[in-house]
Amino acid sequence: MASWHIIGIGVDSVKIGRLSRSRMSSHILKRLFHPSEIKELEGIEAGQEGEFLASRYAAKEALVKALGSGFRGIYPSEIGVSTNAVGAPSFIFSQELLARGVLDNKRFHLSLTHEGSLALAFVVAEEKSG
Repeated sequence: MASWHIIGIGVDSVKIGRLSRSRMSSHILKRLFHPSEIKELEGIEAGQEGEFLASRYAAKEALVKALGSGFRGIYPSEIGVSTNAVGAPSFIFSQELLARGVLDNKRFHLSLTHEGSLALAFVVAEEKSG
């Protein structure tokens, strides 16, 4: 019978002011963020963009730490964060990343928070066995 087991955890913090929209060119946005995140950014209230971008980037860093790979073979723009109707975050992945098989039989649990000038992300990575 198949079961899931934890293969890693990752945590990351990003200073919110470091990723303010005014400091980022469209080229940098496209290198660091998934297309769905860039689209969602258009609807974010002025003054909240830094919090949005910092939390999304912290999530990507926490994910690759949980995988133990860093960004080797994975590009930040291939990883996105979306939220459901009640605001719970989850990852979305580009078709290119999924096709490479790096994430086969894996699932992730993501928690985001903002405190003061920091955005924090925590990820638990699980792998299916059996």
